[in-house]
Amino acid sequence: MKLTVLGLGLVSPAGASARDHVFFPRAGAPPPPPSPFIGPDGRRIDARYCPWIRPSQADAGRLLALARGAVAEALAALPGGDAAGIPRFVVTPAPRPGLPEGALSELARSLGPAAQRFTGAAGAFAALARIAELLAGGAGGAALLVGVDSYVGVDALAERRRRPESPWLLAPPPPSEGAGALLVASAKQASRWGVAAVGEIAASRHAPGRATDEDDEPVDAAAMTALLRSLPAAAGPIQAVFGQGRAGALRCREWQFTTARCAERLSPSYFDRCLEAEIGELGAAAGVMGLACAFATLRHGAAPAEAGRSFVAWAISRDGTRGIALGAAHRAGAGKVAAGAEGALPVMTPLSGAVIARGVERKAFVPPPVETEEPGDEAWLEEGAGEVGAAAAIAAASIAAANDVAPALPELPRESAPAPLVRLDAGRVTEVTLAGFYASVVDHCAELVAALARDRVEGRRSWLPETEARMLRQIDAIVAAGPRALIEVAALWERWMDDPWKSFAGAISLAAFAGDDALAAIHRAAHLLPQDAEDHAIAVAEALALVERPGLAGLARALSASAHPIARAAGVNLRSMRGELPLEGIGAALADEHDAVMRAGILGCERLPPAQRARFVERLREMCGGASPAVAWSAARVLVIGGEVELVRDEALCARLGLYATELFALAGEPGDWPRLESLLGRHRPTRAALSAVARFGCPASAEWMIQQLDDEALADDAAEALRTLFGPVVEEARELEAGAWREAIAAQRLDPRGRYLGGRALSIAVAVEECASKRLSRIAVEARVDELRARLRLPDAVDVSGFWARAEVNLAAFLKVARSRG
Repeated sequence: MKLTVLGLGLVSPAGASARDHVFFPRAGAPPPPPSPFIGPDGRRIDARYCPWIRPSQADAGRLLALARGAVAEALAALPGGDAAGIPRFVVTPAPRPGLPEGALSELARSLGPAAQRFTGAAGAFAALARIAELLAGGAGGAALLVGVDSYVGVDALAERRRRPESPWLLAPPPPSEGAGALLVASAKQASRWGVAAVGEIAASRHAPGRATDEDDEPVDAAAMTALLRSLPAAAGPIQAVFGQGRAGALRCREWQFTTARCAERLSPSYFDRCLEAEIGELGAAAGVMGLACAFATLRHGAAPAEAGRSFVAWAISRDGTRGIALGAAHRAGAGKVAAGAEGALPVMTPLSGAVIARGVERKAFVPPPVETEEPGDEAWLEEGAGEVGAAAAIAAASIAAANDVAPALPELPRESAPAPLVRLDAGRVTEVTLAGFYASVVDHCAELVAALARDRVEGRRSWLPETEARMLRQIDAIVAAGPRALIEVAALWERWMDDPWKSFAGAISLAAFAGDDALAAIHRAAHLLPQDAEDHAIAVAEALALVERPGLAGLARALSASAHPIARAAGVNLRSMRGELPLEGIGAALADEHDAVMRAGILGCERLPPAQRARFVERLREMCGGASPAVAWSAARVLVIGGEVELVRDEALCARLGLYATELFALAGEPGDWPRLESLLGRHRPTRAALSAVARFGCPASAEWMIQQLDDEALADDAAEALRTLFGPVVEEARELEAGAWREAIAAQRLDPRGRYLGGRALSIAVAVEECASKRLSRIAVEARVDELRARLRLPDAVDVSGFWARAEVNLAAFLKVARSRG
C-alpha cells in the first residue's frame, strides 16, 4: 500500500487552514470565545466552536459548512477542473439526537453524489484501506477523504451531559468541532498532474477493540498493540506520533499500554502531538484531522528535527474500533512555495534563534490616506444652530418618557416546566467573520509579543530561553494569520503609540514579513511616534536589530536621515547596533539638537573601539556641562567607564544630573562618598532607579534610607529588592515589607560601615562576576553590573547583551572571563 498525499485541509476553532493548525496552537492563539451554551444551573457549558459559523445546532448543515472548508483547501492543490470526478470517502459520526441517519446520508451526498460513508474516528483508517484497494485495482487514480463532526449544538451537548464522566478518571477535552480532508492519489496520477506531494501513507490498519466509550470494560490494548506490530518496519524507531493520547482515560491508557509492549518500535523520546488536547474533542473527525495535522506539522518543520519524516497516526471510535496508519511527510525549505501543497500556500518553517522575513500569500500594505477633520458638534453650537435642535430633542424625550407605559406582563404559568439540560443563550454568542477571526489572532499574539519583550528585559535571565521561544511562536502565528496579517499589525501599532513595548512588537512583527511594503509600514509608523518618545526609538531599534532580512540597512539609513527626531534616533540606534554607523554619522548625531538623537549618538560612540572613540571625548565632556540631565548622564557614563572616574566628585556635574548622579556613585564611588550621595538623595523624590543604584553602591550606611522607602506603597517592593541586593535574603519573604525585620537582620550581620557589600558579602570582582553569571538577574541588572565592572577594571570595550539569548550568553561569558582574570 502506498498512497501519495497531494493536498490537506483542516477547519476547527483553531483556524481555517492546515497551516493555522500548525502555528496557532503553538502560540496559544486565539483564546476560545466564551461558550454560549448554558446548563440547567445557569452556568456555562465549556464548548469550543468556530466563531465564523454561528452556533445553533450541530446538525448536518453545520457539518457540511465545516467539511466544505476543508475540502476546498485540499482540492486547491489540483489544476482547475480536475477535481470534479474524484470519488469522495466521508467519515461521519454514528446517528445521534439531532443527526439522524437520513441527515448523515444527505451530508455525504452533498459532498459527493456517490460518496462512500464510514463511521467514527477510526473510520478514516478503514477508508484509507478501501481507497488503496480501489486504486490498486485501477478504479481511478485519486480519492478525497473527508472527516467531520461537531458537538457544538444543544442536542449534542445534552446527550453528553446524560452520560457524565467519572470524577475519578482523566477528564476529557471540552466538546469541539472540526473537519479534515486528505487528497490522495497513486504515484502515476500525481506525476500526470504534476503536483508536488505532501507525503505518503505507507500502511493503514483497523480492528475492533474490547473497551468502548459506552461500557466499562477494562482497557487491555490488545487490538492497538496488534495493529502497531502489524505496520511495516520503518528505517528506524518511530520518532513522531499523532493521536489521542491526552483525550480521555480510555485512549490515554490504550496508548500507554501499547507503547509499553511495543517499545522496540518507538523512540524513547518520540515527538507526540494530540490535536484534541489543544482544541477540544473532535469525535468522528479525529482520525482524518490527526493525519492531516501530522503531515502539516512535519511539512512545516514544527516538530523537532530529530522527528524525521515518518510518523504514526491513530484514533479510537466511540464503538471501540481502533485505527492506525504509518506515513511520511515531505519537508520543504523555509519560504518556498510548493505547488499543490495545502492550497499552494508557501511552506513556512518556525523561527529559531533569529527573526527572518518569510514570504506568504498576503495583501500588500498601502498607507491609508490622511483624513481631513470635518466640523464637529462644537462648530454647530458656536453658530447657534445646535441650540434649537438640542431643545427639541429634550422636549421629545420628555414626551416619550411621559407616555412610556409598558404592556401588561404575560400570565405566569401554573406549573414550572423542567429546565432543559442545555440551552443556547443568543446574547452570549460571539460571531465574527473569518477576517475578524484572523485579526483577533494578530491582536492576541502581538499583545503577547509586547509582554514577552518586556520580560526579556525585566525578567530573570534564566527565563530567557523559554521567553524568547514563546515570543518567536507568537511571531510565527502573526505571519501565518491570513492575507491581511501585515495590514492588521500596522494598524495595531498605529493604535499603540503610548507603549514602547508595543512599538517593539509592531516593529519586529512587521519585519518578519518579506517585501518592501513591510519596511514601508515600519518607516510610516516610526514617523507617527510622539516627538518625545525616546523609549520608543530604543525599542524599535532593538526589535529590528534582532531581525535578519534584506532591506534593513536601507531602512536604517532612511530613518537616520529623517526630519522626525524619534525616527532619526531609531535609525541612529539601529545603525550603530548593526555596526553600520560611520564616524561622520556619530558626529552628526552628537551635534543634533534633539536629546533622543544625541543619546543615540552617545551609545554609538560607546560601541566604537577605544582608539576611534577618543576623537569624540571632548564633545562628550562638553555635553556633560551643557546638555539636559539625561544627555549629560549618558555622556558622563561613557567617560567614567573610559577611565575618568574623578567625575563622580564633580559637585557641579552631580547637581546638574540630579538622581542620574546616583549611577555615577555606583560606577566609581567609594563608601566615604555616602554623605554626598545622601545629601543628593535628600533633594529629590526617590525612584526605583535611585533605589537600585544606591543598593549597588553597596554602603551599609544607606540601609536606613532604603528602609524608609518601605513606607511608600509605590516603592515598597523596589525598596525590598534593593535591600536584598545589598544585604542578601536575610529576611523571610513574608516579612520583606516590614522595616523592623530588616533593621534586626542588618544589625545581626555586623557589617563594616567602611566596606562595600553585595548580597551580604564583601564586594569583590569575584563576587560581582559570580552574581552576573548566576542567571538570577534581569538584563537591566546585568547591564548595570557589567558597567560597574568595566569602570573599575578599566575595560572600555562595550558588552552587548541585548541580542537573542544564545548570542548574549556568549558575549557575557567572554566578558566575565576577562573580568575574572583581572580580579
